[in-house]
Amino acid sequence: MRNDDRSDDRPTLAEMLGQVVDLSAGLGILLLPLLATALPGVILLLVLPAILLAGAVAVPLAIAAALLAPPYLLVRAARRRLRR
Repeated sequence: MRNDDRSDDRPTLAEMLGQVVDLSAGLGILLLPLLATALPGVILLLVLPAILLAGAVAVPLAIAAALLAPPYLLVRAARRRLRR
């Protein structure tokens, strides 16, 4: 004969999953103050390099536009004068 008294002491799958959810929610709440500490690091590691990369791309584009725009405008003006 089986003794089913021991099986009553074991938690069910639903109870175990509930405890895991409770523990993960508690861990999330515990780590919330670290978010305020981590934000300056996120800014330094993600936002600042993105701004610097955008600036590094914008400077050569501005130089290229400054060098290429006057000849283009000159050719366009010359073509308009020839058409008249």
